[in-house]
Amino acid sequence: MKKGAIWGFAFTLAISGALAFTEGASAKTCDNDPTSSSGCSQSYGGTWSYQGSQSGSYSSDHRLSRSGASTSDFYTWKFPTLSSGTATLEVYLGSSKFTNRDAEYEALSEGWGYTEFVGSVNQYSAPSGWNTVGDIRLDNAKAAVTVSGEDYSGASSTQTGADAASL
Repeated sequence: MKKGAIWGFAFTLAISGALAFTEGASAKTCDNDPTSSSGCSQSYGGTWSYQGSQSGSYSSDHRLSRSGASTSDFYTWKFPTLSSGTATLEVYLGSSKFTNRDAEYEALSEGWGYTEFVGSVNQYSAPSGWNTVGDIRLDNAKAAVTVSGEDYSGASSTQTGADAASL
């Protein structure tokens, strides 16, 4: 009898823990060059060319860094106010032009004094579609996600893609 009660208690804790995790931030997708009605905005530094009419890309377009970009080249998706909690950062990769072997992503939530490294993705070998980068914490504020144009693998003449991001 005690064994059954212990398993029931453990199951209840597991369920309530899962619910607490998903109660946090609600998913929001920001595309590159977002519409004003989305609540999202973007900014970038360096040379990011707009690529329209791209099959396989989210909303049929994306941004592409110049070949061999450096750390001064970055693309940022700015999210509207999101609920507090933990959110998973996913990025949409659907173009063979994305060849960065080690694209690094960072996040900044309004009120933080520093950016937080979230993770990196091999854009060259990643499957087409949504790719998980990592988890970030949100503090009931606006958030910004940035990808660096530099290829941290050391490969040269690669290009970084910026399409859509989701938290």
